[in-house]
Amino acid sequence: MTTDTSPTMARRRGRPRDPGVEDAALGAARSLLIEKGFAGCTIAAVAQRAGVGKGTIYLRWPDKESLVADAIAESIVDVRCPDTGNVRDDLVALYDDVIEAFGGDRGPLLAAAVAELPRYPKLQALYEERVVVPVVTMLGEVIARGTRRREIRKVHDLTVVSDMLFSPLVIRVMVWQRGIPAGFSEAVVDSLLDGLRPRS
Repeated sequence: MTTDTSPTMARRRGRPRDPGVEDAALGAARSLLIEKGFAGCTIAAVAQRAGVGKGTIYLRWPDKESLVADAIAESIVDVRCPDTGNVRDDLVALYDDVIEAFGGDRGPLLAAAVAELPRYPKLQALYEERVVVPVVTMLGEVIARGTRRREIRKVHDLTVVSDMLFSPLVIRVMVWQRGIPAGFSEAVVDSLLDGLRPRS
């Protein structure tokens, strides 16, 4: 992920902090979110599980929403914007990275967080900023390159394309709680591209 879109950059300010403390706090927040939901993931509970004082947590995060948002965002830091030379391979590579981020033991974390978003506007705003926007920005770069190479038509609403691309993954992992079968990325991307190819 490029430096300006990394979801963890928003909180990197001031003097360097002990990364071990941050990692412990983020790990504690992730486990508590899965076990007890957003309401049970309190600063006190995170501090106790991480083995630090509440003041140590507040030195790094101003409130619970910011801490939880960073804990979620840490799950997608390995997502990169691919540039393979063609739009299909770029989209498949991006989709595979998102699947890896959302799959495995991260799936329950993201499912727990997403379920809480409608009730907590600040958490929803931070989730959009630190998780959704970076991924959609990368998708936009991939789509723009494909348009310049005339592989696909010009996209007028990137949000619609993003929803069409990622909704099958969200539904399968977070709603149905099923695994991702082999060839899933290719099948979703090919279905999307069928509607975006230039018309003769």
